[in-house]
Formats: sequence, structure tokens, C-alpha cells
Amino acid sequence: MAKITEVTLDKIPEYVEVDDTKTNTIIVKTEIEFHPLDISGNMEYLLHLFVYDVHGIKDLPVLISNWDDTKVLRVVRNERKDDFLCKESVLIRSEEANKENISIKTPMTIKLGELQDNTSVYTRKFEVFATLIPAIDRVSKWSKPFESQLVF
Repeated sequence: MAKITEVTLDKIPEYVEVDDTKTNTIIVKTEIEFHPLDISGNMEYLLHLFVYDVHGIKDLPVLISNWDDTKVLRVVRNERKDDFLCKESVLIRSEEANKENISIKTPMTIKLGELQDNTSVYTRKFEVFATLIPAIDRVSKWSKPFESQLVF
């Protein structure tokens, strides 16, 4: 099974503009190491990248793995929920990589809403959660909510 060895940001804007009409682009670099069985078995993976604005201690990610429909739920700690900013997914075929280590650069667009009339500069802590899901894996999905009536 492959593993993610490092997740770094190659392009970070000095200022992230908060506006309904503007977007901000970052480039996430993900280093992946394949096991020899991945390469010989032509294993496919989906790399999911989730960007958060972290407030204090990071929320604990709970992964609901379902190939291209993967979701991350979070267990909030210290009553401060991290803000989800964006998600990107990249299909990776180990046969195309054909080597043990690859580096993938993924552009991601962050769009933040509008602030008040006054403009201020705040320092924020953005982090990327990366997960690599093999084609042969456990998958999960929640049902849609439904209602019923209890009879006593």
C-alpha cells in the first residue's frame, strides 16, 4: 500500500483576499511512496486534499471513504470549529508513475466571503489534510435522513 510521505505548499499567497468575487490559488505538493506491489499490480488511488482554516487545536478528521465521493467529518475540540475552505481530488495510477516515489502538484482555489466595510489584515493558519484511497479498500456512505413516527 502506498503512503503519503509529505504534504507541503509550493505557492502560498502573502495575502488571501476576502471577497465574494475574488479567488486565491495555492499549490499543494504531495509526496507519495508506492510499495512494489502497487506498481506491479497497477493499483489506482484517489488523492483527496482538504484545506482548512485551523482555529487553535486541529479538529479530528473522520474519513468516510467512498472512492470519488469521499467526505471528511470532524470531531470539534475546544468548541472552535475549523473552517473548511476547499477540496480537490486527483486520480493516481501507479502504473503511470512507474517508480517508487512521485511528487504531485495540485492547484487549489480558495474563495472566502466578504468582510465588513472596513479592511483589516489578520494572520490565519491554513492547513491541508491529505488522504490517499486505494481502489481496493473499504467504502462507506451515510443514507439520506428519513423520518418515521414512534408509537407508544
